[in-house]
Amino acid sequence: MRKIILIIFLTAIFVSCNDRLEEMNEPTKGAVEVPAEPLFTNGLNEMFYLMNNSDVNVNVFRLYAQYWAQTTYPDESQYNMVGRRNPDNFWRRGFRDALKDLDEAKRITNDTWEKLPISEAVRDNRLAIIEISKVYTYAILVDAFGAIPYSESLDEKILQPKYDAGADVYSALITSLNDAIAMMDEGEAGFSADQDPVYEGDAALWKKLGNSLKLKLAINIADVDAAKAGGMISEAIASGLFESNDDNASITYLGAFPNTNPIHEDLVQSGRADYVVANTLIDKLNAWNDPRIEVFAEPIANGTYVGGVYGTNNTYAQKSHIGDAFHDPTLEGLILDYAEVEFLLAEAKERGIGSVSGTAAEHYNAAITASMEYWGVEDADITAYLAQPAVAYATATGDWKQKIGIQHWISLYNRGFEGWSVWRRLDFTGFNTPPLLDYSDIPNRFIFPIEEATLNGTNLDAAIQMIGGKDDVQTRVFWDKQ
Repeated sequence: MRKIILIIFLTAIFVSCNDRLEEMNEPTKGAVEVPAEPLFTNGLNEMFYLMNNSDVNVNVFRLYAQYWAQTTYPDESQYNMVGRRNPDNFWRRGFRDALKDLDEAKRITNDTWEKLPISEAVRDNRLAIIEISKVYTYAILVDAFGAIPYSESLDEKILQPKYDAGADVYSALITSLNDAIAMMDEGEAGFSADQDPVYEGDAALWKKLGNSLKLKLAINIADVDAAKAGGMISEAIASGLFESNDDNASITYLGAFPNTNPIHEDLVQSGRADYVVANTLIDKLNAWNDPRIEVFAEPIANGTYVGGVYGTNNTYAQKSHIGDAFHDPTLEGLILDYAEVEFLLAEAKERGIGSVSGTAAEHYNAAITASMEYWGVEDADITAYLAQPAVAYATATGDWKQKIGIQHWISLYNRGFEGWSVWRRLDFTGFNTPPLLDYSDIPNRFIFPIEEATLNGTNLDAAIQMIGGKDDVQTRVFWDKQ
């Protein structure tokens, strides 16, 4: 009898505990359901980190654009993409850290907005803002790799997503961007100021960013489909582009880790001396008496500016260091600015596409002026710079691609990916060849992530065929025509 009672007692305890297992396994300190707002904020921060950091494991584009040279380890300046697996890390940061959070923010906003004290107009603005951010990130990944997973990329049920051709992704992105711009109500709010680190909830500025991004995508496809590009440019102008540096798409960083500008992490917090300003840039700034040289670089002991030899190792003490401004933890991060918009308008004018008022020279001058004003150059120095025969649009050397390309490239000094992209699109001359390499060795794209061969091999093989049959740095992305 005692055994029977004991068994019944123990069974009761087991059943009771078993009923509570689910309750006991619920996290008490972690959020079970994450709201859309912090996901949006984090996705946006990751997007800006992707484009603004200078970690040789992730973002090597200040090197590919030949703004910086290296000291001890010049592998990245010699285009070694395998040692540190830079393409894998850039890919992962883009898809996993930025796009996935943004996509989840979109899903949760759609599912939960009625429980929040917001109107349908605010919901639509939030969805449009998220979509603009996603379009930007996807476009960057296409520009880097040529073909990427898109239609199946964020579906957690698909572990091996197919790739989509770059042109097809761009076409879908342009449609999404048009829809996002159309659904925005400038008179209504978006995310709150503390949730939106770019425009602090100003939907009108986000709409300007959407239009300015549309202009940028249009110029990228101009050599592929000039008619479509021209229509996009006219629409973007009519809807409203950036009008000054006050409109720039930037993010504010703070003075303490982990919220500092990511460049500060690599130039200061690392305690290393890995970079100097490259001779590719310094030689041009010196030749043209460019006042931005005092911001971009530090003089050596005798007061002159000497660039590091691009593509090899350099003695840190003997070359111009990266300027003080870039050691500031609070230096803002940029993804698109007014100077770029004006350069793109100058390019559109020369291409004869879109309803662009004014002359190419006027937009060229406005672009250089905007860049110099952003970096604190005095008005008199700007006027003197623009008056130089080597700089003035009418007398500068080369065709319009050379004139606009070089000046656009200089203005993108702190945006290495875009500096590299402008060089790829316009094919202007002036880059240096690393020792023991040829000019043709300068990459036109990132190779596909190495880990994709193992994780998604069949679809990777199909993607290689999409870009021409060879996963090579010399293969051009779809919009990069010679």
